[in-house]
Amino acid sequence: MNFGLLLTSVHDRSVPPKRQITEHRELISLAVESGMDLVVAGQHFVAPALRYLQPIPYLASIAAQFPSVRVATGIILLPLTHPVRIAEEAATLDVITEGRMILGVGGGYLQDEFDAFGIQRASRVARVEEGIPLIRALWTGNPVTTETGFFQLADVSVSTIPVQDPGPPIWLGAQSEPAVRRAARFADAWYVPPFPTHRELIDLYRIYLEERETSGGFSGTAIPVRREVYLADTAAEARAAVDQGAASRYETYADWGQKFGGPSLGDGDWLDSRFVMGSPATVVDGLNTLMNEVEHSDFIYKPQWPGQDHMTAMRQLERFGSEVIPHFLG
Repeated sequence: MNFGLLLTSVHDRSVPPKRQITEHRELISLAVESGMDLVVAGQHFVAPALRYLQPIPYLASIAAQFPSVRVATGIILLPLTHPVRIAEEAATLDVITEGRMILGVGGGYLQDEFDAFGIQRASRVARVEEGIPLIRALWTGNPVTTETGFFQLADVSVSTIPVQDPGPPIWLGAQSEPAVRRAARFADAWYVPPFPTHRELIDLYRIYLEERETSGGFSGTAIPVRREVYLADTAAEARAAVDQGAASRYETYADWGQKFGGPSLGDGDWLDSRFVMGSPATVVDGLNTLMNEVEHSDFIYKPQWPGQDHMTAMRQLERFGSEVIPHFLG
């Protein structure tokens, strides 16, 4: 299994962007030293309370500074842009990185984003299902002619084709049964967001495998997985820290339209939590339990939480790299 670092936002628009970039660069340097080989950056628009740097240009600059890492968009909001644009931009990033690019896409959920682009939120599923095959067709370099519900192309060829053949892997974010089945049919891998509980993740993974087998989807069963992780000397210490940072972050998710029953820190059965937290030994045991149920290709780790300073994030990453990752690298 590989490990990746998720670059997330903990600053609003009032904080100088240079500070955010500097903090991310320090986290990436430490992640590479710790054995991580993947950097993931997500996308949101019109959300000044948590500033997201747009992932494709941002990852291009990161790949130039850190030539050993793969880079992944996690995720691009596919319904808010045209597949021709994404095909060209992703191919450009794949060329820049010499084939180290992964295209993660998703349908989105924040109503303000759809309103800003003048796109009906109800159209997002159809736009994803039409957009992914169109991107793949454009990456071949052959002229594409199509007339779907949303996209009309007449003998269109892109100017840049990817280094990877037949193109960068496509990860599709999903957290409900219909969306997971869609990922099994259309994508190279299901990109697991942090919102399902451990129990829900295991159940959805079984659905994903079933859909792959019955639909004749893309080969491979391993998936990139995000889980919320917090390390501390004791469970109580971890819980106190997570209560602060997670509550703030999940309130933002709820304000943006995500639906779930709170942060789910695991007051009852461990499987009903989204978090793996406690001592390094506890975290290793928890990840082992999940990996026995859900085959991972990459584990995506996030060390940053709102309300916690940069040095706390660096200490979390250092502990994860020195006390957790070695247990999974053979």
